[in-house]
Amino acid sequence: MTDLSIETTRFREWAGAGIVPREGQWECDYSQWPAWHRAVLAWVEGRHPRGWSDAEVGHVLYAIARDNDAQYLVREIRRLRPGTLRFLARASLAHGEIDARWQLAVELGHLSGDEEAQALLFALASDQDEYVRRRATRSLAGLGVRAAEELAWAAWHRPDEYQEWARMSALECLRELQSPRFEALLAEGLRDERPFLRQFAERLQNAR
Repeated sequence: MTDLSIETTRFREWAGAGIVPREGQWECDYSQWPAWHRAVLAWVEGRHPRGWSDAEVGHVLYAIARDNDAQYLVREIRRLRPGTLRFLARASLAHGEIDARWQLAVELGHLSGDEEAQALLFALASDQDEYVRRRATRSLAGLGVRAAEELAWAAWHRPDEYQEWARMSALECLRELQSPRFEALLAEGLRDERPFLRQFAERLQNAR
């Protein structure tokens, strides 16, 4: 067994040994994160992803998903191997967990001028999960991609249980893109009965 598979198996065994209920950032209680970090990054640096097995891809995506509080692994992979980051993002569209996909969306937003990264972000912006869509849209707006304006506009008008948070993110995207639609939606936010959205809109207004 490789160090990657050994350390991933150790975490899985720990996670299955009585972490009940799993609330909040339960993964933070694991004491062997440094060893798992080293194993994942050594694997990423030492092998081209085209040679990875499906199981090995799964190990790396699983590690990224569990590292969702620190987000250390995904940042280091982007810094060390941006091509591998893109590979993992493609793989995550097929079988990655939500907690891997949104982190990958955030890091793809640091690959300025990368057409493949933008294409992956558009795919993630159509994800079934609202938080993944939100982070992908924010990354596109951060890259200055004008099409993010339409995605933010759609998020504002999409009714779901996370609409308050989606609207806050949409306002931030439109502000960053200097969209002519920003003022109208900001005015709506200032009138909204939901306190977090209204307070967020007030902060944006006061920051100008």
